[in-house]
Amino acid sequence: MDFGGSRLYEIELWSAGGSRIADISHLCSKRRYTLQRNEAETLTFDLDLNDFERYCLINLGGTDPNVLIKPYVTDVKVKRAGSYLFGAQVVDISFNLSADSSSPGQGSSGAQNASVTITCSGYLNLVKDRYVTKTYSQIERTAIATDLLTTTQAQTNGSVGVTIAGSQYATGLPADRTYQRDNVKLKLQELAALSDSPFDFSFTWNKVFQTYSQIGARRTDLKFIWGGPYSNVASFTVDRSGINLFNKVYGLGSGFGTDQLQTTKVDLPSQLNYYLREQIQQFNSVVEQSTLDANTQTAVALAKDLLELPKVSITGNELKGVPFITPGDRIPLQVLNHTWLASINGLYRIEQMDVSIDENDFESDITLTFDNYGVNQNE
Repeated sequence: MDFGGSRLYEIELWSAGGSRIADISHLCSKRRYTLQRNEAETLTFDLDLNDFERYCLINLGGTDPNVLIKPYVTDVKVKRAGSYLFGAQVVDISFNLSADSSSPGQGSSGAQNASVTITCSGYLNLVKDRYVTKTYSQIERTAIATDLLTTTQAQTNGSVGVTIAGSQYATGLPADRTYQRDNVKLKLQELAALSDSPFDFSFTWNKVFQTYSQIGARRTDLKFIWGGPYSNVASFTVDRSGINLFNKVYGLGSGFGTDQLQTTKVDLPSQLNYYLREQIQQFNSVVEQSTLDANTQTAVALAKDLLELPKVSITGNELKGVPFITPGDRIPLQVLNHTWLASINGLYRIEQMDVSIDENDFESDITLTFDNYGVNQNE
């Protein structure tokens, strides 16, 4: 169905060089995307093979479909309500040709279904296969993050088109880091997760890298409630688990035997509540004691408590009349009429959102995964 200018979602094809090629919104079906804090976006959609080939022939002057959509070459930009939401790169194309079930036994001479599934990955994954060797001494942590991107792109044929925003958040904490062929994506995420100075980052739709004290906003215009007359969610699920709870972590860095870097970090309140639970974590590439200490302390902070990640499912109806949500938004959750779940009530941050868009351009399912780790309940 073609919605013309009134379409909520638009999907555009762009060249690797940054030129808009075509708007294929009217050809896309089964559209799904995932946005996650400090992680690459994902996007999948289907095309009718015959319709797309016809579109290339008639509307694009006979452009070869193999040139128009190509893994690791073509970019896809997603718009919502006229504004760019995110950008991604095509990473996989899956063709599915089958005989129509209403014409059994016809083989290739009967009616056929021919579809193509396009999978795209966000711009953080442009550096998932990149490695850096470099030493930083007393450098502010977000400055290290931006320099990792600058350094990897300075290689011969290394540019992926990412630029650095002129103004960046600064943690105010310098750090020493020695990287030896360390993965750029993982080191960006590791820097952002440090418990004494966490920060968030994003890649905009046009490949601009930006850091934040915390991404998203405190949403005073939204509250998700399960139960009672004001319930406004389709479903609510939560796992309360101690399977991955640890309160004493032995961190092991580079080296062997007596020369290996080592540290131990503990959380005493967790040990009193849940017994002593130990874990060994390997940080083989870490060659600085201060880095090992920070990484191990973060590991304890993340693992010392029972894990509760509430998931709420809504539709686009619950967001009418308010700005769209985004990972990092802080929203109150409330579960009524269940004393066992009373501890859930409070302020949570959206960690991940999975969105499905139906054939009428309606957000038929929005599943939100929440966490309250590091969230100021008095915000």
